[in-house]
Amino acid sequence: MSRRPLSLAARLFLASALLLPVALGATGWYLERAHRLALDAAAGERLQLQVLALLAQADYNGGLTLPLVPLEPRLAQPNSGLYALVTGGSGEPLWLSPSAALLPQPIATLAGGTPDLAPGQRHRSERAGLLRHSYQVLWETEAGDAVPLRFLVAESTAPRDADVAAYRRSLWFWLGATIVVLLAMQGLILAWGLRPLARLAEAIARIEAGEAARLDGPWPREVRPVTENLQLLLNGEQQRRERMRNTLADLAHSLKTPLAVLRNAEPGDAAYPALLDEQLERMEQVIGWHLQRAAGGSSGLLQRVAVAPVLERLRATLLKVYADRQLALETHCPAASRFRGDERDLLELLGNLLDNACKYAAARVRVTVAGGSAGEGLLLTVEDDGAGISPELRDLLLHRGARADSRREGQGIGLAVVLEIVHAQRGELVLEDSELGGARVCIRLP
Repeated sequence: MSRRPLSLAARLFLASALLLPVALGATGWYLERAHRLALDAAAGERLQLQVLALLAQADYNGGLTLPLVPLEPRLAQPNSGLYALVTGGSGEPLWLSPSAALLPQPIATLAGGTPDLAPGQRHRSERAGLLRHSYQVLWETEAGDAVPLRFLVAESTAPRDADVAAYRRSLWFWLGATIVVLLAMQGLILAWGLRPLARLAEAIARIEAGEAARLDGPWPREVRPVTENLQLLLNGEQQRRERMRNTLADLAHSLKTPLAVLRNAEPGDAAYPALLDEQLERMEQVIGWHLQRAAGGSSGLLQRVAVAPVLERLRATLLKVYADRQLALETHCPAASRFRGDERDLLELLGNLLDNACKYAAARVRVTVAGGSAGEGLLLTVEDDGAGISPELRDLLLHRGARADSRREGQGIGLAVVLEIVHAQRGELVLEDSELGGARVCIRLP
């Protein structure tokens, strides 16, 4: 069983929890070392001043003499932590400060392990808990003799070590507190910074539950490409579902006319078999056409279909459907008029327009076709003498499902289907008032 991967927040927090102690630990080590070096440098400067003070107090006239009470009181106080020693050229002790009286083996402790120095050279070292500073001089006596002398001053490292220990405790306490505070702040920053991802997950959950349809923003720049791509996928899925619903609705709407013809036909009529074959073929064409549209197939724009035969077939069919109303269905179409596209598109376009006109006409429907020959656009006009369409309803009727009269049978998708075909042909559809008294639908196709 595979282990569940860590979340982004957990990964970032774990990385911070590992890196912060390392980074601040290195910083603490460097600060402590720098503090210790600073203390050693300050102690070295003090010891150098003590050496110069001894030189100022010393006198050599057949032997080294120094005041009984040195300028530095600690040199006169036993075990004070500050000690001084003066040796001759061969390392023999010439003077030892009273403060070193209680030291075990004071000469070896203070001078042991110091290298030979040339006159004017200095040497600094640390041994047995003492920080030592040596200075080699060449003393010229009144007789003109040059006597080598070494002045050595040592100071206990205990105060320095105590200072470093106190500094270390304070430093690591504050660094530890800083790590805790920074990790807490990092947790808050991660929660705030990753909040858009959590909000995105919540938005997707709402979409899955059907409570929302879009990924409402705004979104940060880093998340925006993901949300935009997801929204494109959602839009595509919604459009696909909408297209499937529309296709089914269009198919049902297109099959109404052939079914109405068959329902009104007399089975005992001698023309019934031919009528049955014609309408079944029409239904088969309609189904094939809608399946092609659903699959995104081509409309066959390179074809040029004669309009007059299609119009006459539709006229004969609709006269049978509306035979009980005794409608006068006039058609005026030049034989040379051609529709640039698939014949099924033309049947669907004219069929919906004529069916609507017959449905709402009082007694008369007129279809006029102009142009459509080589190099000319096609103009289709369908008029009726019904109640017409008020101007405020004309835009509404071009939307799928909208109807001007809910008392009549229908789904209100005929004009929407016509409009889809017209837009696919880059044409134009206009609703106007007809001189017959009803509505006029004008379609201009390139």
